[in-house]
Amino acid sequence: MIDFHTHPVMIQELVRDDPALQRAVREVFQLYFPAQPLEVFLAEMDEAGVERAVLLPIDCRTAHGCCIVSNEQVAELAGKNGRFVGFASVDPALPDAPRQLEKAVRGLGLKGLKLDPALQRFHLDDRKLAWPLYQVCAELGVPVLVHCGMSWSLAGQAKFARPLVLEEVAQEFPRLRIVIAHFGWPWVEEALLVALKYRNVYLDTSIVYSGTPADALRHVLAERIGLDVLERSLQRQLLFGSNYPRADIRRTARGIAALPLSPSLRERLTRTNAEELL
Repeated sequence: MIDFHTHPVMIQELVRDDPALQRAVREVFQLYFPAQPLEVFLAEMDEAGVERAVLLPIDCRTAHGCCIVSNEQVAELAGKNGRFVGFASVDPALPDAPRQLEKAVRGLGLKGLKLDPALQRFHLDDRKLAWPLYQVCAELGVPVLVHCGMSWSLAGQAKFARPLVLEEVAQEFPRLRIVIAHFGWPWVEEALLVALKYRNVYLDTSIVYSGTPADALRHVLAERIGLDVLERSLQRQLLFGSNYPRADIRRTARGIAALPLSPSLRERLTRTNAEELL
């Protein structure tokens, strides 16, 4: 399996000697449990059957004065361990954001862009701030993963994260591969509409919902959408994502395993689609 949605914010070796990152994780990302050694993360991946994980930073310097893990830190982790794939994040409000993104991809070897409009406080259809970043991703052939829907952090504002806004982006940038995170919950139907209409749009299963990961996955995928829709129309556009460490990677994997998916959909959701994107 490939986990397309993890945040390396609780890796002890990363945060131990970085007070600014500790504050960002606690006050902005709002996770409060103790950091764990990297080997714990790897062991949890093993237990979940996850071979590789995409690491996602968030650059929210304009909105909150911090980076929730830097591009350089992500690149270092990915460079030291082949099980990790690093994505970049840049602050859309900074004038050199497109140049920083190109540097992160070409210079640091990062494989995509993570945007969190709820925390970064920008509109996804802002032609001045967002459009240049989409253009860079399209030109470099790397995907953009976008937080959509509810943010558990009180520092985030969901008004910036409506999935339907990405329809215009998908129209304007047909070569850009867009991943809507969290199925856009609670705006699941908006995310579904965009993905059904545009084949360059993907959905990840890091669903934000109360209850266990299995409850969330069953409710959204089986009851609210219907597995038949996924089987018929979205096999090539679904990605396994846990939102680790906010959600337990092992419990999320078990939630996927409990769904009565066809072998072809299960293989595409848990591995093949991610391999093709990366």
